Amino acid sequence: MLMESFYEGLARWQPFFTASAGVAATLAGLLFVALSLNREKITAQESRLLMRHAQRSFGDFLLALFIALLFLVPVYRSSDLTISLVFPLAFRGQWLARSIYRTIKISGGKQTALNVAREYLFQALSWIVLLAACLEIYRGEMIATYLIVPVIALLMYNATRNAWQLLILETRIEKNK
Repeated sequence: MLMESFYEGLARWQPFFTASAGVAATLAGLLFVALSLNREKITAQESRLLMRHAQRSFGDFLLALFIALLFLVPVYRSSDLTISLVFPLAFRGQWLARSIYRTIKISGGKQTALNVAREYLFQALSWIVLLAACLEIYRGEMIATYLIVPVIALLMYNATRNAWQLLILETRIEKNK
């Protein structure tokens, strides 16, 4: 059996990445509409938790969308794809570190390390797996594409979970008024 090129291998994944991009874009759009309809509640000073859930949801949907779109760009070498993936990877790592720091700082030490870790677990895990996938893709290992599946799944799950929490928390805040 002839060894297929990296480009040919990626071409077989196009239906998955096309579907992933479509789902992520649709859900991000729906979240954007929902957030804009409830902007005053979410941006209120006493609703910082709502804003964090909204930011995490939107960020996860956008990252899943960008990853899927990058895999749809025709590239012939694995290094080209790796270079493209490094930018959202670096941005996400910086954003994640800043968000964790800000969460700890805003809480004034009230949040335990376990609570903060639990809050950002899926995002950190997806970042680590994406980093591993980037390293393997750079080496030309087509099998690394399978690592992208759990990354997108974790991002979509976490974004949906945060959007649900946003809805629940918003309802509770509304009832308490």
